[in-house]
Amino acid sequence: MQLDQIVLGMDIGGTNLRMGWVDREYTAHDVEVIPSAGVYQSENTAVAIAKEVKAYCVKHFGEGMPAIVAAGFPSVVDRDRRKIYSSTNFPGLDGVDIVKAMSDYLHIPVIIEHDAYYLLSYDIYSHGMKNEGTLIGCYFGTGLGNAMYIDGKAYYGKNGTACEIGHMPIPLSEEPCSCGNKGCIEMFSCGKAFERLTKKHFPETPIGEVFETHAQAKVLDEFVRYMAAPVATYANIMDPDGIFLGGGLVQMAGFPKEKLVDYILQNTRKPYPAANLCLYFSKRSPENGIIGAAIEGFRKL
Repeated sequence: MQLDQIVLGMDIGGTNLRMGWVDREYTAHDVEVIPSAGVYQSENTAVAIAKEVKAYCVKHFGEGMPAIVAAGFPSVVDRDRRKIYSSTNFPGLDGVDIVKAMSDYLHIPVIIEHDAYYLLSYDIYSHGMKNEGTLIGCYFGTGLGNAMYIDGKAYYGKNGTACEIGHMPIPLSEEPCSCGNKGCIEMFSCGKAFERLTKKHFPETPIGEVFETHAQAKVLDEFVRYMAAPVATYANIMDPDGIFLGGGLVQMAGFPKEKLVDYILQNTRKPYPAANLCLYFSKRSPENGIIGAAIEGFRKL
């Protein structure tokens, strides 16, 4: 193992922090899962994350360090890719220069990104595609994570907050969203909404079995229609070369993937882009975010 030829990839979530080192063949090694609570409850969250990285490196590399650390956060990241905004899972990181804090502690380069961009990088790679044209990722988890590459370059917008289509408004809705607005579509199409729905309509069914057990339920059909709406909106606005669909909801047992595709196409403009819209489903792997982070880490190197 040549340490100057590996990247430490990190997938930082509200529940767990995953990290592993990745080689030039995009294979993840020594993946570890650490509860996030101890990190975000610390006085200095950025340094706490850096300490976890240091402990990992001491364990696996002795005195050595990888070439670079690439960390993905489930949060909006500023245009310079140094700070995060409105992070409900990591309130101690809002507005903090995470890159400086971590690189100062570790003495190696650090990059950060919205985790959706790392997931999209992995999806493009795992499907054997080139990062060309317009490629979009839609990841249905607790919220709706999105990313977009145009001709191989990440699209961030003026402030770094582009691609947040989960906050497309539903008219006349008063459902509060964590972003501070009301009626955002992710409050009807993602994990929080699904949890509310299952507690109300299927209280006796474990949440992971709801799609399998109640496949014909009207409320689930409506839920999938809500999921399709932001994807179709992306297709109509961007006329993309491909859209990747993933996240925990899509990967649940019994999830009706064909129905989601049908509803997306029903709401996509005819004849184009509907006639040749390319939709791809993410490959299920706990290492997606880690490898995607490493892909971008190697690009930086």
